[in-house]
Amino acid sequence: MSFLNPARSKLLEIFALNGAMVRGSGARLFDENGEEYLDFLSQYGALPFGHNPERGWAALGAAQAAQMPSLIQPLHSAEAERLAKRLAEVTPGDLSITTLANSGAETVEAAIKLARIRSGRALILSTRNGFHGKTLGALSATGKSLYQQGFNAPAPDFDYVPYGDLAALEARLVASADGIAAFIFEPIQGEGGVVCPPEGYAEAAIALCRKHGVLTILDEIQTGLGRTGELFACSSFQEVPDMLLLSKALGGGLMPIGACIVRPSAWDDRFGRLHSSTFANNALAATVACATLDQLLEDDQALIRRVAENGTYIRARLEELQRAYPDVIREVRGRGYMLGLEFQPLEERRNSAIMAHAGFNGGVTALIASYLVNVQKVLTAPLFNDSRVLRLQPPLILGRDGLDKAVAALEAVCRIIHENDYYSLVRHLVARRGGELAEEGPQMAPQTGTQTAVVPKGSLVPGRFGFVIHYTEDEDIFRSDASLRQFNEEELASWKAWVKGLGPGIVHEIPDVTSRAGKVASGWLLSVPMLPGDMRGKGKAEARQMIAEAVAIAGEQGACRVGLGAFTSIVTRGGEAVTGKGVPITSGNTLTTVSAVKAITQLCRRTGIALEDAHVVVVGASGAIGRLGAMLLARRAGRMTLVGNARNPFAPRLLSKVADDILASLARSPRTDTWTPGRLARSVRQMDTEKTIHVPPKAKAGYGHVLSWTTDLEPALADADVVLVATSSDTVLVDPRRLKPGTLVCDVARPPNVQKADLRGTGVMVFDGGLVRPPGEVDLGPFQTLPANIAWGCLSETMLLALSGQERDFSIGSTLTLADADLLSALAEEHGFEPAPAQWYGDMVTEAAINAFAAQFRRKAVDRVGGRAGVPPLSDHSLPSLAADKGIRNRSDRFW
Repeated sequence: MSFLNPARSKLLEIFALNGAMVRGSGARLFDENGEEYLDFLSQYGALPFGHNPERGWAALGAAQAAQMPSLIQPLHSAEAERLAKRLAEVTPGDLSITTLANSGAETVEAAIKLARIRSGRALILSTRNGFHGKTLGALSATGKSLYQQGFNAPAPDFDYVPYGDLAALEARLVASADGIAAFIFEPIQGEGGVVCPPEGYAEAAIALCRKHGVLTILDEIQTGLGRTGELFACSSFQEVPDMLLLSKALGGGLMPIGACIVRPSAWDDRFGRLHSSTFANNALAATVACATLDQLLEDDQALIRRVAENGTYIRARLEELQRAYPDVIREVRGRGYMLGLEFQPLEERRNSAIMAHAGFNGGVTALIASYLVNVQKVLTAPLFNDSRVLRLQPPLILGRDGLDKAVAALEAVCRIIHENDYYSLVRHLVARRGGELAEEGPQMAPQTGTQTAVVPKGSLVPGRFGFVIHYTEDEDIFRSDASLRQFNEEELASWKAWVKGLGPGIVHEIPDVTSRAGKVASGWLLSVPMLPGDMRGKGKAEARQMIAEAVAIAGEQGACRVGLGAFTSIVTRGGEAVTGKGVPITSGNTLTTVSAVKAITQLCRRTGIALEDAHVVVVGASGAIGRLGAMLLARRAGRMTLVGNARNPFAPRLLSKVADDILASLARSPRTDTWTPGRLARSVRQMDTEKTIHVPPKAKAGYGHVLSWTTDLEPALADADVVLVATSSDTVLVDPRRLKPGTLVCDVARPPNVQKADLRGTGVMVFDGGLVRPPGEVDLGPFQTLPANIAWGCLSETMLLALSGQERDFSIGSTLTLADADLLSALAEEHGFEPAPAQWYGDMVTEAAINAFAAQFRRKAVDRVGGRAGVPPLSDHSLPSLAADKGIRNRSDRFW
């Protein structure tokens, strides 16, 4: 762990932006291996002359040689006075009184204090998406809630108007100018995305405020001192601001310093008497600042004039690049050496999971910057307020050779994205340290400070849902990012560790789905980038934390329902671990089970399997889906075998409990049901209900002919007619080629528990259970592993609950109820959700395959003439007579 801001260090480590630079000269940096880099960032504009500027060091050397005292407050600092005089000479208009500070944010704080005491008013007006620093006052003036959350910011008496909108500013001034102390804004929004306002906006805003008696504070902390091709962005203004703020470049890249330069009419002696700072006015910083001004001003500002010329040149080169790659670059912005490239919303490209995650969660330009510095050796950085904009702020001394090198590097990254070659974009992230990442991937800090907090109910939006997914197998990585198939084995291992470090996040927005009843729902896919093996054992706590964070992210987006896909349900104990956070949860297991059972009954009918006499085997019967599936199938089955995990010492007790639940549910079920009871249900109904429910399990041995349990899988499958596989194992458990001909297998497990095999000629049919045909197509972007008209049962339940307006948790834990199953069946019929056509491993089960299987089952049935294979003859001692049920009539087969 880093001892210096470990949270930031982790983020930099994830994106490989933590290289150790050991030497810098001008626009060049050198790492510990001697590799050379082009600095195209200049510390966000704080390095006007690059690294180790000779004149700055010379000024410091002269100060040392003269034994200049640096910190002598409250005595007078001659160097600070000299700097203040120089600033009065070079700033426009009558800006002439300077207060020095140690940073940009501290400079903003001083301006806010001065404005309030001078005006006698409290409100500070600023612009949306502006940036003024991260101390509390400066943060409150920063019009971006992302940075304010959790810090009780904005503080009282701060408000915002749209940037560049003079009409909005004027309306606010007309309405409440007498309560506004000052309007603070930037001539170009830097961190906000290098946003240039309409021509004349800044000067007109100053004039409007002056007309209404409101002070103006022009924040040129980033634009000032040559960055835009002028000494100040306001150099040519007829209307100068009441306060001009400088920092960054003023220190020449060597010393931290800021300056608030004020017109005499805006100055207040009360502020001057009360405001001070220990390290402000220090002689060393003032000395370097004077040297900086000297270098910028010499030869009639020749350096700044070159910045203006070269700024026009590089902007033209970048605009050429934008025209060549319009699918990659959306816009080129800025002027001088303060430029930004806005990239297209790459999450909308639909062909990459990693770009989707990066796009929705603010990591696109971090990935691009990482590639540029690690592969092309060009240092850039994302912008704080706009994650789609890459900042380009080279040192003012950089000539056209350096500009051309940067443009060539940018062209390389544009070509990679244009060609969907994301492997080349990210390979350096996993190749840099080989298998080291595979052992311990970097962990990204939670995206907000409220990831596991309770979401206020009033913030949930009806019809909006979130659905949590993850990689179920390595192949999922390649399906959602085809170019990543270029990974070798070691790179893939490192990639899985790296992507886990990204943490949870939104990866796709699901468009509107309209139900048969006319209701509309839409939502988001949220990724927990872990494989099932990562979620077990020591990884379980980490997985639960990530899932809880994903639920909170969905809640922050207004989701009224969050569903848990695949292992995210299992690792949270069917959702139990993430309930109670203000967002209703569903594991999706109920509709998954209902759909699987419905599909089984449909295929039985089509292939001639008499389910009421069939032997049904449920593998994973003590799990949530297995248990509910067994209870539903027990209504229709001839006999049933429950199979549990032989490695679980509690399996016998769990299976016995499931058997008890089945018998109790059948005994209690009303005789007016809509399903046709099989031999198992009829036999139970013949018994006295109360006795059946309360008979101890050992006394139920007489039901062994119709209901039994075991942990020995192969014998259980030996004479099965129908098999439901629903375990939480992430490995293959069943080889279908070893089953007897005429066996129908429904595999609900994800990842699959039934081995993929060529079943031609085996007489066995396998299909994926729990798939649903929703009322409309479902767009899952790069995660579209199923046809658009087919969805996972857990996702379908999530959508169904959002469409129907259900407000409580559903399908939680391992004891799913028949009442909820019947309710969701009815809701599914109302809204148009149906079992999907049978498929297996992505291939549709054809009509010819179904007919061939039906013929095989008929042969199997003929072989059983004269007795049921593997089933002992019924005895009066084991089962009561079935004569009473001989007159049962067929009822409607309505399961939904």
